Amino acid sequence: MTEMRNLSAAEIADLQNGIYKGVCLLGYYETRDTPGPVIYHLSATLGTDDGGSIIETGGIKLEHNFTHDLDVRYFGVKGKGTYNDTPFILSYFNYVNANNLFWVIPGGFKVVVKQPFEIEASGRCDGKFILRNENGEVNITIARRFNGEAVDISTWDTVKMKRGSLDVGFSNTGVANLYFVSEEILIDRDDTPSETSYKKIEFIRSVDGKLTTPLVCSYRQDPQNLQVLKVKKYIFEEPISIDNLSIETDGNLNEAKYLFVNRDNVTLNNPQIINKINNMGVVNVGAVALEIQECADVIINSPFIKGFRKAGVGYGIANYYSIGVIINDGNVIECRHGYTGRSSVDVTINRGVWEDGIDDHWTDRFTANNTIVKTGKGAAAFQFAGNDITLNSPIVNGSASIFFGIRLDTPSLGGIVNINNPIFNTEDSRNQSATRDIYMFSYTSPGGNVGNAMLQKYAVDPKLPESLNIINPIINTDANIVYGFFLGVLNRKYTNIKNLKITDTIVNAKPTTQYTAVQIIKDSVKQQEYSTNIEISGSLKTNALATTAVYLYSMDKTDYIRRANIYLTDCFGYGRVVFSGANLETLIMDGGDINSFNTDYTYASYADCNIQFKNVEWKGGSIDRLTHALFQNCVFTGDYVFPSADDVSLVNNVRYAGVSGLPPNIINSLRAPFA
Repeated sequence: MTEMRNLSAAEIADLQNGIYKGVCLLGYYETRDTPGPVIYHLSATLGTDDGGSIIETGGIKLEHNFTHDLDVRYFGVKGKGTYNDTPFILSYFNYVNANNLFWVIPGGFKVVVKQPFEIEASGRCDGKFILRNENGEVNITIARRFNGEAVDISTWDTVKMKRGSLDVGFSNTGVANLYFVSEEILIDRDDTPSETSYKKIEFIRSVDGKLTTPLVCSYRQDPQNLQVLKVKKYIFEEPISIDNLSIETDGNLNEAKYLFVNRDNVTLNNPQIINKINNMGVVNVGAVALEIQECADVIINSPFIKGFRKAGVGYGIANYYSIGVIINDGNVIECRHGYTGRSSVDVTINRGVWEDGIDDHWTDRFTANNTIVKTGKGAAAFQFAGNDITLNSPIVNGSASIFFGIRLDTPSLGGIVNINNPIFNTEDSRNQSATRDIYMFSYTSPGGNVGNAMLQKYAVDPKLPESLNIINPIINTDANIVYGFFLGVLNRKYTNIKNLKITDTIVNAKPTTQYTAVQIIKDSVKQQEYSTNIEISGSLKTNALATTAVYLYSMDKTDYIRRANIYLTDCFGYGRVVFSGANLETLIMDGGDINSFNTDYTYASYADCNIQFKNVEWKGGSIDRLTHALFQNCVFTGDYVFPSADDVSLVNNVRYAGVSGLPPNIINSLRAPFA
């Protein structure tokens, strides 16, 4: 290339006179250092010298129009790992992007880059990029070809701009993705003063004006306030695919991301991002490896990310304001959180290892299939705010305290939450907590911050999901106290859970472990909307000796509002249920075995409770009060301590049919009308 730039005046004249048709370049720095020779022709192009396709020399321009797979060596990239390739790589990708060419980084190349650059085309990286932050952040952006344009929403039907809508009055031909940004508060955030709340932001698909995915937010109906909402339209981007993109950190660390995806219809195959500085023994470093933002339909296959642990952030993959992101077979390790998200829609994570947890501040329709989450001591493996979450066959390893936690800094989780076939492996590896509790599902601060003003500053009330299903959980732990579902006291009004279901459960613990499938602390002053329906079915298999199916506790012992309904079906292996007339409306147990039912508040009346035990084997224990209950086809086989038959206030209104083993002193003391 140096020789071509230094053509003699005679050679230039011969080119201009047509004696020579062009110049054959045999290599960039030396012969055969490019994949093959290329011929440059005399050109009248208006383009400028880019060091690869256009070369200016002696007042003329020589041009070669590259096609097909464009190797980076044709633009002078050396890839030695010690050489600054920045100007060459910038020229190379400017040309690739402008001409939509497939790009190639050869195997073994270590391309040092000190300035950020964009990629807009498909390509393959068989080498690696070393991003060296010297004077400013350096990153790679997978960028759009087309900028978004503002949409006039003045004629939109404000009545239809509600969650679930597919028609807002948008007029458009063809495919477009819409970016909604509102000044309305979606959910408050307990955080620094600079970030006190999250706004209503979402990315939505449309075809010919109709939304093809429903809105996940509702927007103000007052036409005078429409200026708080802005909508941007992005036209269809052709799909691109990038293989084996490999990035290593070098020099100073970025405050933000290293790889940024800001384009629709992108597939990344086998991307790799490694924080080498973290591997050198530096702790608390590395903010974000890969960030996805403001885009649709991104697929990431087999990412490997390592070493992002910065306090407060430190994310392997951060996914913001997107729709349709799919991540397959990730291996994201040594990160504060393997994945985090905010205001995204339709996210799917399939398989992979995620360390230290999957964390999302607000996503609608999140699904994780067969993921393995590795956690540190006391962590929550999954932390969420948003709506409609499904976890299929998740495995949690490590020393987590919480399997699935509703984020207490953004304390809202709605819709249906399904946790199917979870395995929770957690142990106190350092043996420093003799009384450590663990939870399958709770707020991330399980006790609810009693005596703490944390929740009082929120404008939006906390919310539990309408339905929570925990199907066939397996818990392996050395903890002393284990809960399936735990709802502590919240110090402000909240939307209560409506339906809770737990099926066949295995708890491998210590004999001294106490296991409670459901514990709810009821406070109807703050508990809004629903009475909770609790359904537990199937067997509990455990070596723990103290087990409870449901424990209801009332903050106000005289409060009979929004009481819970309990349905136990074919339940075997649970020791007891605990409740009182103040917090129980219905208890129907059909099939199974049990030891005791105990009262949370002895003097609360059961007069308007519906308590039925059918086809139940009572295996010995205690019954605090025996009033207003139906025993049908039950058998009492164990030793019991019953209420005194002499105290008629404790034994009354009991129905029984086909019951065997009920002590004579109880039968003889039954009061009308059931004697």
